[in-house]
Amino acid sequence: MESRYLRRPYIIVAVYLAITVLIGFGIILLSLDRIECVIVSNLQSFTQKTFGIQFFQVLTYLGDFNLWVVFSAIFFLYTYFKSRKNLKTSIELATYLILVTASTYLLKAAYARPRPHCTNMVVYNQEELFSYPSGHVSRATGALIILSKKRNTIKTILIAMAILLVSLSRIILGIHFPTDTFGAIFLSLAMHKTTEIIVYSFFKPT
Repeated sequence: MESRYLRRPYIIVAVYLAITVLIGFGIILLSLDRIECVIVSNLQSFTQKTFGIQFFQVLTYLGDFNLWVVFSAIFFLYTYFKSRKNLKTSIELATYLILVTASTYLLKAAYARPRPHCTNMVVYNQEELFSYPSGHVSRATGALIILSKKRNTIKTILIAMAILLVSLSRIILGIHFPTDTFGAIFLSLAMHKTTEIIVYSFFKPT
């Protein structure tokens, strides 16, 4: 029974990674760009008539690389010198950001999916590198989960809404296809569980 329990986190990581990889292959094999372009175009049109593009141009920074690097560094220094009880969380956040950033770039290079280049669509933010998976979504998803320990129903709903809004922002700004965000969420779940395994090995309860 104990060995099964110990193996469970690794199985979860493998499942999430498998889903991420399968989404990537599905994108290639099913040629989803045309269908997804229609979705992107319709979302942009709806947003222009309702919330406004500027709303999502601000929200998208919840997944910004530089923002999370600076926040993670400040959070670590604060917990190390002022709040040792939260040191594990700050180390978990820093470890996660390293793992998810590295894995995102590896998958981008492996799939080499071009950014959206649809007709009837506006690209509001120019981005380099490839499209699958979304780095903003993968960073924001795991980071928000890590920072929201001891979650209740309200916290869980707020986290889910934040992840959804960041994902929508990447699509509405014309930077990513919807499947880029789906793959990023599963990748972030895999890297979050991997981070827990690594950090647990150093902070194993006595």
